[in-house]
Amino acid sequence: MASVQLTNQLTTSDKSIPTPTPNDFLPTATRAKDYLLEVELVNQSISIDLFKGLNTSYDPYVQVFQIPKGTRGANVVADSGTLVAQDDDGYGVPGGNSKIPSPTAQYFNGAPPPLKSVPGVDYVVRVTSYDALTSLPQPFTLQVSTDSGNVALKDPVTGATLNAQGNIIGGGSGDPLTGNLPVRRFYDKQAGSHFYTADPSEKADRLNNPARYQSEGDDFIAPANGNAKVQRFFNTASGTYFYTNKPTDIQFIRDNLPQFRAEGEVFNSYNTAVSGAIPVYRFTNLARERENPQNITHFFTASQADRAAVQVRSDFRDEGVAFYALAPV
Repeated sequence: MASVQLTNQLTTSDKSIPTPTPNDFLPTATRAKDYLLEVELVNQSISIDLFKGLNTSYDPYVQVFQIPKGTRGANVVADSGTLVAQDDDGYGVPGGNSKIPSPTAQYFNGAPPPLKSVPGVDYVVRVTSYDALTSLPQPFTLQVSTDSGNVALKDPVTGATLNAQGNIIGGGSGDPLTGNLPVRRFYDKQAGSHFYTADPSEKADRLNNPARYQSEGDDFIAPANGNAKVQRFFNTASGTYFYTNKPTDIQFIRDNLPQFRAEGEVFNSYNTAVSGAIPVYRFTNLARERENPQNITHFFTASQADRAAVQVRSDFRDEGVAFYALAPV
């Protein structure tokens, strides 16, 4: 099971929204915090627990919205979100904690219980209160779990990684789009391919699963001043990943390869050979495609030794430079 947890608090600086209390005859407002929820695999049960802080009296309320995959922005819920689930007191105790799934959870817009991840969407988890808040701040803990794969809570405006206190991690210590960050390469024994990430939580998840993942060290450094974001796509047919910063690649995938699911921007790169940059090379695994045409699988490397070793293999096609990065330290 994959799980992520953060602790934060509702404050006067959070967005003001109408209370969900159905019996309020006069309009009242409460505060809300939104978190972008990314679930790696489809058809995974999503469990959400919202715990109020100790010695607090407010009634925590959790809502879940579906949004198009890769959506970002300050008004992401208001503009494009579809409410799919909510709960007031999942344990059946007035003023208690909220939980999805639970006997009291409500489901909307065709989302049956239990709530499961579906293709082409991310989620926004809204933390708020059932009634108007009489005092602020109000602390809470939010935990989200899925059956397998990765799960992450991120900032809905930027998509940046959040720490355990719900704050954006910046300056090279966690946000994959800021700072000079090492990109670790893992060999996925189950999928028979490689996975590349600058995200500390993704690294930790794989380092804690040595039965499946073998760490192969830092392959290159994602540059803080990179002029092109690398997009990641997950091939649902093969369980492998594809990385590119080229708009033509991205458009081709969207138009022709429905088995590829966009996972957004994962780290910075250069699109040209600027001073100090090194090339990251791309190869196609022809053997995987002969097994199944949908099993489009690639290998990326910044190592000249790795490149030379793969170039002589007849089961790989050399596709040149994928993008540019910095040499690992």
